[in-house]
Amino acid sequence: MNNSINGTSSFGKAKKKKRVGRFNLIDLILVVLILLVVAILVQVFSPISLIKNLASNQTKEIQYTVEFLGVDQEFIDRIKEDDLVINSVSKNNMGTVVAVDYNTKYSELQYVENGMEGEGILSEYPNKYNLLVTISATADYLKESGYSVNATRIAVGEKLSLRFPDYVSEGYCIGLETDVD
Repeated sequence: MNNSINGTSSFGKAKKKKRVGRFNLIDLILVVLILLVVAILVQVFSPISLIKNLASNQTKEIQYTVEFLGVDQEFIDRIKEDDLVINSVSKNNMGTVVAVDYNTKYSELQYVENGMEGEGILSEYPNKYNLLVTISATADYLKESGYSVNATRIAVGEKLSLRFPDYVSEGYCIGLETDVD
């Protein structure tokens, strides 16, 4: 009964035995992670998902019109047909100018006091114009987000920062044609 000298007893040996065949929390986590990785790999490399992604991406020729408001008269002839258009922020190609219209004078609605009610008067500025620039480009179409040219979304109402060879400005897309031949 002098087993206490070497530090082992029959009770200690029973305690040190490993539990064989038992499933613990770490095993469960590892199995779930492996299943998750397999599911992601199947989703990414599945022929069905590849076909779905290819079908949703379409490339089309579009023309979109951007309006630049209040351009000084000295700058209206700086944008010409066939000029290359660059996104000022991303530096990506946004297409080629196909038409420029600078025949509309810039005007603002100003309110004047007229007794109890305010009245609006449309004031035209003699040396400022609204430029309408039509740009032709190849765009990608995604069902979820619409048209984009080199990762820049093109949609009516979208603000665009554009650079031409002799002019840089921000304007809003006011028109989009997709059936361009």
